Amino acid sequence: MKAGIDFGSTLVKAVWKREGKYEFLSTADVPLDELARKLNEGGVTRVNRAGIGYSDDLAERFKGFEVKTVDGDPITLEKRLQVKGAKELMEDGPSNFALVSIGTGTSYTLRKWCLTIPIPIGNSLSGGFLEGIGKSLGLEDYQEMSRLASKGTPLNIYVRDALPHTEGTVVGDYVIAHFAKADKDSTPQDVLATAIDVIGATTVKDLALLSAASRLFKWTDDIVYVGSTISRFPTLRDSLTKYTAMLGRKPHFPEHGEFALAMGAYHMME
Repeated sequence: MKAGIDFGSTLVKAVWKREGKYEFLSTADVPLDELARKLNEGGVTRVNRAGIGYSDDLAERFKGFEVKTVDGDPITLEKRLQVKGAKELMEDGPSNFALVSIGTGTSYTLRKWCLTIPIPIGNSLSGGFLEGIGKSLGLEDYQEMSRLASKGTPLNIYVRDALPHTEGTVVGDYVIAHFAKADKDSTPQDVLATAIDVIGATTVKDLALLSAASRLFKWTDDIVYVGSTISRFPTLRDSLTKYTAMLGRKPHFPEHGEFALAMGAYHMME
């Protein structure tokens, strides 16, 4: 029996089947040794690996499994497998879409006419940025960070602040400056809410620039968002939904989307 494993920069995520149904497990929820034990107990003997975080230490921890991968550029392979995995997770999803993976960093890939086109740019304002903001506030627990962020208000200056007549309009919701309303008394809730809004706004700004530069992106209406940062922070999903609508696109958030790469790795040899 096989499993697909995403060895990421921060987390390790696994997908395998038990009694015909997919199982999902991440080191966001259990220690790595327990993840490996669960695979062994589930009868997994072969691991299809993907991701840029595989190391000698991880190889030692998984030495009881037959580990397989595909030769070639690991980043290009990762993007192709993410698209493959996202398609598997979205049984009735769109055929053509832009895939946005928000993990420690953010990457972009286009699926068009059965072709997977990796985009050679990314965004550093992503999960690692949010983790750093949390640590600067003395927070390391993602659940607590998410809870606080949901109670905060972004410390942004909006167009409606400068032009009151735009209140209640799409233009009025455009951000002039993130964190511009912050001061020494700003609460952790508001700081985290702002950091999440930074990720949402800059991600969709990248998509807007890609749409302006590429006809393929311009003609792509569906945006598929995956990644652990989205699954852990519902307010990020809300921010992405808002800004994607401003762009005139339709957002999709597949269930278990953070396992897209692991799912792609599971089907890698097919």
